Formats: sequence, structure tokens, C-alpha cells
Amino acid sequence: MTPNGIDLARFPIDVMLRKALSADEEEFRSACSLLRSMCAAGRTEAGIFLIGLLHQYSDNYPRLSEIAEALTSFPSTASAAALAAEVRRVKGSSATRGYLRRVIKTLEMFPAEHAQHHLVALSRDPKVGPRFRQRLRALTEADRDLNYMDFDENA
Repeated sequence: MTPNGIDLARFPIDVMLRKALSADEEEFRSACSLLRSMCAAGRTEAGIFLIGLLHQYSDNYPRLSEIAEALTSFPSTASAAALAAEVRRVKGSSATRGYLRRVIKTLEMFPAEHAQHHLVALSRDPKVGPRFRQRLRALTEADRDLNYMDFDENA
């Protein structure tokens, strides 16, 4: 404890890891939320654990959506690669559409140095559904246009 509250950089992580594996939905959500905050506080191990949870809950799309959202606080090459692999792994359907949207939204939030390569590759991958490829293509083209724009210094 600090005078300002809990120091997440020093908070024991083992309790959160157990809760993230719990069958209880509230404990799981609480754990994901705290792991997300730990990532934001610089706890790399919390982000690595979240990436591992993608495999643990490979067919539980509501939980996978929570994990993908929590990964917004762990923008890294490893996170981007794991999320891109999820877009390739999960077949698009009415049951998975929300999860895939969440994954793409998370990738959108990452800095270009972590995600751009994956976004471009996904936009060209025939394993990715046509609607998602179209959205990814639009994202990468919009980003490219912003990078090549000439800004008038006198404007």
C-alpha cells in the first residue's frame, strides 16, 4: 500500500492468476481487469499471462473477448502476434463475430510498430473472412495515407 492506494507494480500477481483460471465469471472478469491495470503499471508478466489465457479459453468467446480487451494495456509485438493468430484461427460466424471485432479493435489501438505488419498480412490472408479483410485493408490504407500526407507548416 502507498498513501495513494495500491501499488500495482508491487501487488502480488499469484492471486489474480488463480482467479483468471476460475470457473466463476465474476472472479474471471475481476482478474482480467486487475491484470489489465497491472499491464498499464508496467507489469510485463501480467501481459504474458493474458496472452497465455488466449490458449486456455480457446473456445470460450465471451472470455476471449475480455482477454482481448485487457490486452489493450499490453501493446507489444507478442500481443499483436497472438491476436493476429487468433484472427486466423477463429472462423467467422455469428458466435465469433463479436470476439473477432474486439481483437481487431485491440490491434487498431496498438502503436504501428507493433501491429501494422500484422494488420497488413491479415488484410491479405485468404483464411480471414472477406468482411474482416476489407476492414483491415481500410485500416492499413488509412494509416498509410496519414503517414504519407504532406502537412503544410504554414497552415
